[in-house]
Amino acid sequence: MTSAESSTLSPQHTIAIASCLLGVAVFLLVSRLILLVDRHVKTVAAEWDFEQQRRIRMRRGNHVYRWTEPLIDELASAGWLRYFSLDQIEISLDRSGSALPWKPREFVAISLMETLLLFCVVVFFGTTLATLPLCIAAGLCVSGVYFRGCIRGIHTAADDRVQQICRRLPYGIELVALTMRAGSGLREALETVVSETPDHPFSQEFRRVLDEFNRGRTLQEALSDLDRRLKNSDVREMVFSIQKSEELGTPLSEIFSNLAEQMRLKKAQWAEAEAGRAQVRVQGPALVIMVACMLTILAPFVFQMISESASQ
Repeated sequence: MTSAESSTLSPQHTIAIASCLLGVAVFLLVSRLILLVDRHVKTVAAEWDFEQQRRIRMRRGNHVYRWTEPLIDELASAGWLRYFSLDQIEISLDRSGSALPWKPREFVAISLMETLLLFCVVVFFGTTLATLPLCIAAGLCVSGVYFRGCIRGIHTAADDRVQQICRRLPYGIELVALTMRAGSGLREALETVVSETPDHPFSQEFRRVLDEFNRGRTLQEALSDLDRRLKNSDVREMVFSIQKSEELGTPLSEIFSNLAEQMRLKKAQWAEAEAGRAQVRVQGPALVIMVACMLTILAPFVFQMISESASQ
């Protein structure tokens, strides 16, 4: 086979590449036309201001959503999406502090759309290197891993963010208590906590509490929403203590001081327990290392004895 013949594509590859290009072109053209018509109707007639601003944020933050918004809306309204545990995804979206205001159905829909586009890219570029069935199989594997990573990633991000908040919680509550003892009110104390580390998840969550408090909601309602979002035992204990203190008339500064002391004690106990478990887990590797060191030390003597006995 000459170099010219090996460099040319087979008819099967040419047909596959042409089909993929035609499909992508038709997809982009149709989705763009639908987007122009549908976005105008919804923006002017059907959407209220909050929903319009939410969609504008998602268009700016996600290019796939910008180009396929009507398709995302149709896909998000499908009934079979309920099999993706939408309640858990909604909780994780709240807990993860997502930069974009996704609804659970929209998040699953955009993940599926990105998965489909990834599959098309893998098949398109793979046909230049391998056969079409092999490219389809590789595309299915890669896109399946990507979609699973999108769903699992939002849950992992939510758990990590809650852990960061819990580690910061004792110090933040103690700062609130100190500020209130100095004569500040609860609102000024929360503003102080928020301004200390504005980019930390703890400050972000308490900024939401402060915003709700400033909009006229009661402290109990704002803290109840915080408990609903995070679903953590330490946060639930804090919310319960504050609510009981308001019912009994106990000063909030004293309540926050007691909460900070209890959380520090709980954190110290947790650290001691983790140290004990780590000590147990390290015994196995330590035993292996000790055996390896003994073999390293005794190996020359063993080989010497073997060589002497063989020479005799």
